[in-house]
Order: sequence, then C-alpha cells, then structure tokens
Amino acid sequence: MIRKNDKRLIAIGDIHGCYDLLKTLVERRIMFRAETDHLVFLGDYIDREKKNREVVEYVSGLKRRYPEQIILLKGNHEAMAYKALMNIEPESLLNNAIVGWCLNGGFATVQSYGGLEKAKTALIPFIESLDHYHETDRHIFVHAGIPSNRDVKTATESELLWDRSFSYRGEKTLIVGHTPSIGVAKVRNIVCVDTGACRTGILSAYDVLNDTTYEATTG
Repeated sequence: MIRKNDKRLIAIGDIHGCYDLLKTLVERRIMFRAETDHLVFLGDYIDREKKNREVVEYVSGLKRRYPEQIILLKGNHEAMAYKALMNIEPESLLNNAIVGWCLNGGFATVQSYGGLEKAKTALIPFIESLDHYHETDRHIFVHAGIPSNRDVKTATESELLWDRSFSYRGEKTLIVGHTPSIGVAKVRNIVCVDTGACRTGILSAYDVLNDTTYEATTG
C-alpha cells in the first residue's frame, strides 16, 4: 500500500542537452518509481550543450513507457526550434528564425542530429506533442511564468514560454523553469527550478508535495 507521503510530484528544470546530468538525476538522485511518482519536465530539453538528441530520446522514451506519470512541457527553446525548422527551405536558410535559433544554442542541436533535415524529422513531432502547462488542484507548472494580470488559461503562449516578471498573483503555487538561479528559488508562491545546468553543471528537480530538492552535478 502506498502511503500519502510516498507519492511525489517532481518538477525537473531546464536540461539544455545535458543528457548525463539528466540520466543521473532521474535514475540515481530521484530514483523514479512509476508506481508513486509523477515527473513534470518544464521544457528546454535542447540547445547549448551537445547531447540534445539523447535528451529528447530519453524523455520521449519515458513518456512512451509511462504516459500517465510523465508530463512534458514546452520551453521557449522548443518554440524557437519549431519556428526555425519549419522554415528550412533552401531559399530561407538565412532567415531570422534560423539565425536567431542557432545563435541561442540551436547550432548544437543541429549538430547532434547531423543536420537540419534530420533535426526537423525528429524534433517537429516531438515539439508538437508538448503541453504548454500542467495543472493540479494546488499547483500550476509552466516553462516560464504567468503575468500578474493573467491566469494559466488567459496567458498567451509567448507569456507562458518567456515571462520573467515573477509577478504571478494566483492562489495556486506556480512552478517554473526558464530563469536560472543559484539553487531552487522561492518567491512568494512561485518556485523556480532552473539552476542553469548548461553553465553551472547542476540540474535540479523539486518535489512539490514533499518540499524536497534533488540535484545532479558534474564531477
């Protein structure tokens, strides 16, 4: 029998191609158990670091095996990738979407797939499968934030993916990534789980039911 405090609802921060950290976090720090746990990935699986294909394949595999226990949210880097990859016809390879994505870490993602066409084939269906938010009776999970004059239903896609105002004033606790901080940060009823894995070597997760932080580090 599963006791109430055995259940975990764990948000995982921005991964950005840090596959080794991700695998360590899920399998050795969190020690994911499908019978008791739900994992909410807050987006930004790709860009900047090298193992983007491995990250996407890993989280996609988890979702296939445990469709009810794994929630995959969309990040702003997936949005940039989608816009760029939908515009890779030869006459548009230097358009602003592709240049902007590559300058923000997308080049590492293209390299990990062995080219733009292969990246498009793999990433477009993956990105299209991602959710913009996940909501429970006490918590809301989004990639970036919700402005003070919005709720999760009225916020625009751009706000959910890019907002850094920390101005949310809703009753539920808001769980976000997107804005790196030193350790899991709490501001009023907002919890930010992004600890800048691609720069700090620390990938973090936060169990919202038990107020517990998990970390995987390099070295």
